[in-house]
This record gives sequence, C-alpha cells and structure tokens, in this order.
Amino acid sequence: MTAPSGPASAREWHNSYGMRLLVTDIAIIAGVLGAVHGLLLQGHHPVGVTLGLGALWVLGLSLGRSRDWKQIGAGLTEYRRVLVGTFVTFGVFFVAVVVFNLDVPREHTIVSLPLGAAGLLLGRHLWRRYLLDRWRHGEWTHRVVVVGDPRKVRHVVSAVEGSKTSTGATVTATYTEGLVHADGGVTDPGRTVARIIDVVTRSAADLVMLTETDFLPPESVRELGWALEALNVNLVVVPSLSEIAGSRIESHMVGGVPMLYVAYPRMSSMGRVTKRAFDIVVSATALLLLAPLLLVIAVWVKLDSSGPVLFRQERVGIDHSRFSMLKFRSMVVDAEKHLSMLQTLSEGNGVLFKMRKDPRVTRVGAVLRRLSFDELPQFYNVLRGDMSVVGPRPPLPQEVEAYDDTTHRRMLVKPGITGLWQVAGRSDLSWEESVRLDLYYVENWSLMGDIVIVMRTAQAVVGGSGAY
Repeated sequence: MTAPSGPASAREWHNSYGMRLLVTDIAIIAGVLGAVHGLLLQGHHPVGVTLGLGALWVLGLSLGRSRDWKQIGAGLTEYRRVLVGTFVTFGVFFVAVVVFNLDVPREHTIVSLPLGAAGLLLGRHLWRRYLLDRWRHGEWTHRVVVVGDPRKVRHVVSAVEGSKTSTGATVTATYTEGLVHADGGVTDPGRTVARIIDVVTRSAADLVMLTETDFLPPESVRELGWALEALNVNLVVVPSLSEIAGSRIESHMVGGVPMLYVAYPRMSSMGRVTKRAFDIVVSATALLLLAPLLLVIAVWVKLDSSGPVLFRQERVGIDHSRFSMLKFRSMVVDAEKHLSMLQTLSEGNGVLFKMRKDPRVTRVGAVLRRLSFDELPQFYNVLRGDMSVVGPRPPLPQEVEAYDDTTHRRMLVKPGITGLWQVAGRSDLSWEESVRLDLYYVENWSLMGDIVIVMRTAQAVVGGSGAY
C-alpha cells in the first residue's frame, strides 16, 4: 500500500478504519449480550429486550462520537468516549425499563456492562496498535500544510514530526516565506489566502494547521475556511499553549468570538487525597503480591556479592524535603568511591551519570536493572509517603543544587517510582527533555494519567527500553 495523496485518500482511510471499528463494536456487543442471554439467562427472558439493548448500545457509541477520526490513534479521548457511551447507554436503557415497567434481568448490569466495556476497550486497543503500525510504515497518514510565523511553524513541525508514529501526520509542505511581516500583518490578505490554497492544492494536503490567526483579518480566515471546505481539506488552529493538558483548557464564545480559558496548574485537596489513596492501594498491593519475589531477590543479591541487600541513598522529595530511598543493591559496596574515575565515560544526558556497561554493576545487578527489579523496594517509600507511584524522577541533593528556577518546580509533587520520563525513554532522554516531561506532569496531573503511565511502564520494562 502506498502513502495517501490528498483529501480523497485521507477520507478513504478514515471511512475504512471507522467501518472496522463499527464492525468490531457490533461483534463484541453481540457476543457479550448473546452469551449473557444464552448462557446465564438460558432464554428465559424476551430476546427483544436483549436486541434492543444491543441496538441502543451501538447507537450510543455512534452518538458519542467514539469513532471520530480526530480522536483515533492518540490520547485517552477515544477510550473515554467508549466508556461514556457505554454508561450513558445503560443509563438510558434502565430509565426506559422503569418508565415502561419492563422485565429486565439484573445480569445485563452485573455482567454485560463491565464485560462489554472491557471488550470494547480491548478492541479499540488492538485496532490502535494496527493503526500505529500502518503509520510507522508511512501508510494511512495525513498530509499537512503549516501556516504562520516561522518560529511557531518550526515548533509545530518539530512536534508533529517527532510524534508522527502516534498522530499519523506527515508535514509535506510548510508555508511561511513572505507571509508574515515583522509587524505581524500581511500586505494583501486576499492574495495570502489564495497562495495558501495554491500550496494546499499542489501538495495534495488534507489538513491545514494555522499556528496563529492574528495576521489575517476575521473575514479572511472565514474565506480560507470556505475555500478549504470546497476542497474537503480540514482546518486546525494551533494556539500558543504548549505543555498544557486539554483538561485545563475550556472554550467559551463571547459575542461570536472564541476564547480559551486556561486553568492554573494546581492540584486540589481532593486531588491530593485521591493521589495518596491510589499510592497506598497500589504500593500495599504490590508489596503483598510481590513478597515472594522480593525474598528471592534478596537472597540472590546476598549470595552474589558481599554487602547489604538494600542500598539506601538520600534523595530530595516534595518541597525539597530529604528522605532515604531504597533499592536492591546492584553495584559493589564501594561503588561511590569509583564514581569520580568514571565521570568522563558517562553516557547519560549531561547531568545524570549513566553507563551501559558500568564496571561497578554486579552480575545480579545487571539483571535487576534490566528488569527494573532493583527499584521494587521503593514501594515501601511510597507506602511511607516519601514517594508516589507516579511522579518526577527522585533527584540527588547535588542535582537539586544545580537547578534553575524553572526546574525547581519539579519539587512541587512527590517523586515517583515511574513517570513520563520512564515511559518516554528512561536513560535515553536528554536532560532538557526529562525536565520538560517532569514539568508537564507536575502541571497537568490526573488520576487517569497516572493509571496510563503505570500501564505504559509495564510495557517499557518488558521491552527494556532505555534501561541500563
């Protein structure tokens, strides 16, 4: 299959992918409801009720725009819409049951709802993996023209190209030369619109990204939208709101003018309670379930080399507090004494010392690091309240002393066993990228985000990406 060329090709794969999702949704819903009706109810209740629930379920997912092309393949919105569509469907269904006094078995709530929701999410996940694979091979992509100030265009192009395997967008043309003057205006808005349309047509683009709209008067933006509509090319306006999660942005219309309200990056009291409850449940469960493994690792470390089983190191926590972080010892006892001799051989990111073949690492330590098992004792730090399951990387005191004012914002939340830095590349990241990810997490925390990071961490650990 070749890469798409133009709006027609993009529309074709949108429709094809959406149809596959629809067929999958119908198959999962039919399978779940059929199993419940046949196996649990054994045909003792009218089949019409089950069929009606199935039809309503499929309709609910459609009305909830769970198959919208703008959400597929990236982010949590697609999964959230599946869950919202499912719960709304069952809510409407049981309101109808009460109003019309229908005889509906409770199995549909107890079994069909959770089993169906899980099946639908699994189906979307599998199709998403298929879609990502197509994108990695240059198929089913979007061709994008980026318009605006050169600096903003470069930023957008860098972001799009850097995540093209998770957005399906390929920048095939950018249009900036001679468009925006130093004063932010253009000499001829009408001619500018015509030139943009010419670039879109010649590049066979199916998407236009405006990095700003101030350089064009409102009527010219409207004309551009009309012209793109005639070509069936989608228009996206990219506001200057980098590193801000969508949950902090609300749109309002005032006198026909769209305005974006940006909430301050602070965690509410309820948010802190929720995060702490999540930490306690996860850490206590992990320590309980992993107890046999922890005992085996402890014995293995002790037999492999002389020294203590656990390695304790002072780290800096929330609000610059100090605590003793625990790890299974993966190096020789006097490892710190040899650090100065190895500094010139560091393969880290310029701030953190890392070596792929560190001579201080023991045989058992190499295995533990590869699997990240050396960090399992940190669940005790989480249970104590020193750390969180998810958060910025716990820094050393000497690292914090070198922080600038911006980097100090990492200390506004507890450090974590895992975080965005863990799932995005671990030791392979640059220092600037690590800080950027940590600050994004600090300012855009959500419980669902923590859950996703934990799940992605498991995948990163299994793959061993960036671990040494």
